[in-house]
Amino acid sequence: MNSSRPRYDVICDPLDMWMVWDHQTDEPACFGGQILNGLTEGYAVEVAKIMNEIYGTGRPAGHRVAIKLSDDKEVLYAN
Repeated sequence: MNSSRPRYDVICDPLDMWMVWDHQTDEPACFGGQILNGLTEGYAVEVAKIMNEIYGTGRPAGHRVAIKLSDDKEVLYAN
């Protein structure tokens, strides 16, 4: 993984749906047991931003993030 780019990015699949890509594992990102694919572009961008904040360095203690997945399930992450 190149340290100058964020760990999570968004990519478009051939069907014009978006996924969050994990550069560290070189595969689609997962959160709460859900693969983050089949998303709208705006939603994928927001989720990637949140994922980079969660797993980035220097995140604030007690930080909580709720992510609503494409199947309308909501996952709460607390460090």
